[in-house]
Amino acid sequence: MRAIGTLHPTDGIPMIPDRVTTLLMTGGSSAQAGDWLSSGSTAVANAATAAVSIVRLSGMTTAGAAFLFSANLKSTSAAVPASGTSIASSGVNQPIGPTQQYFQVPGDSTGWSFAAFTSGYVIMEQWHK
Repeated sequence: MRAIGTLHPTDGIPMIPDRVTTLLMTGGSSAQAGDWLSSGSTAVANAATAAVSIVRLSGMTTAGAAFLFSANLKSTSAAVPASGTSIASSGVNQPIGPTQQYFQVPGDSTGWSFAAFTSGYVIMEQWHK
């Protein structure tokens, strides 16, 4: 077998996630939110307590095509895009898609939320650093 040829062959290649959250968004400016969970699936105060440091967000339609959505990894107040400004203290509504995106989650994040104009799946894989 040929060597990968990089100095650190595992950089950029994550381990399988410890937790995966999958949501079926119903469209029509739908939003869904949740708390960070402990390894025992109990809601905890923040991401640091849940040991969540990094997430990968993916979206797909029910037919498997690219899907765009908004994410707020700081709080449960995600909304579909509109005119205005999101302020970092309560989290920003970040556009996600059409490809997977990784994010570091601040330890003081009290929850997460997603919003979408149309229906599709949002998948959040979670890791600890």
